[in-house]
Amino acid sequence: MTRKIHLVFKTHLDIGFTDHAGKVRAQYHERFIPQAIDTGEHFFAEDPERPKFIWTTGAWLIWDHLNSQSRERVQRLERAIDRGLIRWHALPFTTHSELMSPAVFRAGLSYSQELDRRFGKQTIASKMTDVPGHTIGIVPLLAEAGVKFLHLGVNSASPPPDVPDVFRWRAPDGAEVVVLYQKSYGETSFPEGFDEGLGFAHTNDNMGPQSVPQTADAWRDLQGHNPGTEIVASTLDTYGEILWARRAEFPMVDLELGDNWIHGAGTDPDKIKRFLHLQRLYDGFAKEAPTPSRLAFGRGLTMVAEHTWGVDIKSYLRDDQAWDRPAFEAARAADYRFRYSEASWDEQRAYLDAAVAELDPTDRALAEAAEDPAIEGSGWFVETDPNSGDVILIRSPAGVELHGANGSLLGYRYESYDASDVAAHMDTYLTHRAEWAILDHIKPGLDRAATAHSAGFAPKLVDGVATLDTAAHQALGAPSRIAYRFRALDSRHLEITVELLDKPANRMPEASFVTFTPAGTHDWQFLKMGQWLAANRIARKGGGQLQAVAAVRTDGVELRPLDTPLVAPTATKFMPFNPDPPDFSAGLRFNLHNNKWGTNFPMWWGAERFEARFVLEL
Repeated sequence: MTRKIHLVFKTHLDIGFTDHAGKVRAQYHERFIPQAIDTGEHFFAEDPERPKFIWTTGAWLIWDHLNSQSRERVQRLERAIDRGLIRWHALPFTTHSELMSPAVFRAGLSYSQELDRRFGKQTIASKMTDVPGHTIGIVPLLAEAGVKFLHLGVNSASPPPDVPDVFRWRAPDGAEVVVLYQKSYGETSFPEGFDEGLGFAHTNDNMGPQSVPQTADAWRDLQGHNPGTEIVASTLDTYGEILWARRAEFPMVDLELGDNWIHGAGTDPDKIKRFLHLQRLYDGFAKEAPTPSRLAFGRGLTMVAEHTWGVDIKSYLRDDQAWDRPAFEAARAADYRFRYSEASWDEQRAYLDAAVAELDPTDRALAEAAEDPAIEGSGWFVETDPNSGDVILIRSPAGVELHGANGSLLGYRYESYDASDVAAHMDTYLTHRAEWAILDHIKPGLDRAATAHSAGFAPKLVDGVATLDTAAHQALGAPSRIAYRFRALDSRHLEITVELLDKPANRMPEASFVTFTPAGTHDWQFLKMGQWLAANRIARKGGGQLQAVAAVRTDGVELRPLDTPLVAPTATKFMPFNPDPPDFSAGLRFNLHNNKWGTNFPMWWGAERFEARFVLEL
């Protein structure tokens, strides 16, 4: 039997990265989508029955074009869709799925569902590109939406999780999707025993769809590498149906794949804090009958979880001098490159304002109000360490006691890193040393910074105030002091607030943590995408050393972070990449902020005051 390749034409979408997001969006609407239509129409005219070009993209981009462009552009796109020349997949764009609630993830799926209804389609395929891994919590939601196939294409410099190339990804509730995992954005492959394979003509970050000559070249190249093979322009849906029909032949995986890029969520604590607040609000809205304004609000929140958080640092911030605080602060004030980069981060933060603006006045007031749970109980007892201010004991009104291990139950820690720590990250993480990969991860010139320092710092009580080391504050980015506050919500729930005061912006690598180390050895579970999952049931190389969670629990104890989702094992160093499944038995620590690597994430953060709240249930 003649082998056959289903060739999918696709462009990797970053809503930003190659420039400010607004400019990128305009580029797609003004140039790239018209170009895709031009190319498609050429090959349709050549052979209407079997055109050699069908362009696939995420559903949001198609929806956005149809709802923002001129009547003429909309009609051209509608005609191309009717002819089968433009196709969307079920997801809006690539996201950090661990950051999302089920309701917000469903809001993202609603773009494809709306397009399906409008054009009489049934989309069964989905794709994530670049981000190496995702939570298994998306599987029931994909299945619920009728999605049978998920293609994952990893950034080639990032280690992929140890999973088969093709597998059935099964959630705890039994829901499944077939996953094709490729160690690139997309390549040609034949599953074992298959005469039909999937191939990609994939252009890189915001490079746009292929022109007519580029399409012809893609065909020649693919045919040259696969002589005697039939090639057809196709869609992810078509190939997804082929895999789904034979899904029993594939191995089953029931692990978290892990997102080893998730540390990027810690680069903008204020944005994440507000996002989590608004996401909880939308979760409440989603339990009621949806309204157009509430759905638009939820869709707006998906933009925050999109994997692009600013411009490409190696392209737009090409400075290898301004590392020490005086030089850095001078560059922030005077260097256009610094201002352009910061403007891209501000642009991304504005997604939250845009989402809130979609709400009607009554709902908007809820979104703009601070969360303030009612105090219904008292009688809690908290004991702190007289030297550090760490919490060492918490006792509930019912007399349930929670003791800390090695003298600390909960406390703040600050870490700074130098060029050797960055090198350790790169040595353990990168799969190859192409120049772009090095520049995405290195901090050029950090080795010449006089004040860069690899060290950890804990507060000390000075006149009753938890104070950080003076040099760590003045030369690095440590807050000057920490405050702890406790508030009884009821007889079983205590709100704990860790307040950072006078935290300066710092370009040198750094991180802050709140440790949570109950005495004893514990098996932890994490709440992700509405599902409780074992903390260590994650694929090797899946990035389990840092995960985004909605809550953690063990042995009758539950802790819910309201403002900061990232959690790591206390026993694992932060900077080097650890490929093994994580060990949380000795306790965990919540990452309040970090600037571990650049790429498209904010590179510094400071705040006069930042509060991270946790709700403890005993």
